[in-house]
Amino acid sequence: MEKKQSKSKLSLQALVIIGLFSAICYIALMLFKIPIPSPVGKPFIHFGNMFVILAALLFSGTIGGLSGSIGMGLFDILNGWATSAPKTIILKFGIGFVTGVVAGKGNDKEAKSPFKWIALAAGAFIVLGVGLFIASTVYGYEITIPYLQQAAANTEGLKDTLVVIPVLYIFSLVLGISLAVTCFFIKKVSIKLQYAILGAVCGIAFNLVGEFLFAVGSLLIVGSAFVPAVISALISLPSTIINGTISIVIALLLYIPLSKVVAKSNFKF
Repeated sequence: MEKKQSKSKLSLQALVIIGLFSAICYIALMLFKIPIPSPVGKPFIHFGNMFVILAALLFSGTIGGLSGSIGMGLFDILNGWATSAPKTIILKFGIGFVTGVVAGKGNDKEAKSPFKWIALAAGAFIVLGVGLFIASTVYGYEITIPYLQQAAANTEGLKDTLVVIPVLYIFSLVLGISLAVTCFFIKKVSIKLQYAILGAVCGIAFNLVGEFLFAVGSLLIVGSAFVPAVISALISLPSTIINGTISIVIALLLYIPLSKVVAKSNFKF
């Protein structure tokens, strides 16, 4: 009897946490939205993904994923983006689940440092930031892709311009350099925190891949040829990276102190 009550109590705790973070994700989207230019879709800066990652790191990937799917999925449905809701539900659950699975490996007492993967992520963000900076310096903030011009004229939703604003490469460089510094002091960073960092990066990487695939799919559905759809979807990713870098940095900064509070509370899910 006691075991059944314990399981019920733990299940109730999980539901409460999911409800709380779902509400936070919804409110984060409702109160803080800054539109950013993108060739595909209408993305904007928000804190929703950050709370998904935070919930996944503090509790579990399932809790983080469900919180994001429910909170941000409802936001889309109730605020004029109903057609984007299925994508949101899938991708936000994926962000949380992937983050939680990877971060959870840090709980293994025999886990080895994921140094090489963090270093790889650092290099990728730095190269991206430097590449965007050079591109904007040489070609300006709006870079037209000649190959896409004719296709864009004949296909609704397909754009031929890469918009590079300073915040794109600044955020990429900030995250890349932060990860590089972490690698430099890796021996002073706990294994658990190393995997939390890697988990957050992997969660956002999943979102980037997902956004790319959905963008390609949506363009193919409206009649675009495959190659133009792929290129157009690719040049939309820098704007998505803005949200990703913000989410990773702030979630990790909040996770460090909050993880100690959660550990003392003995929450188990």
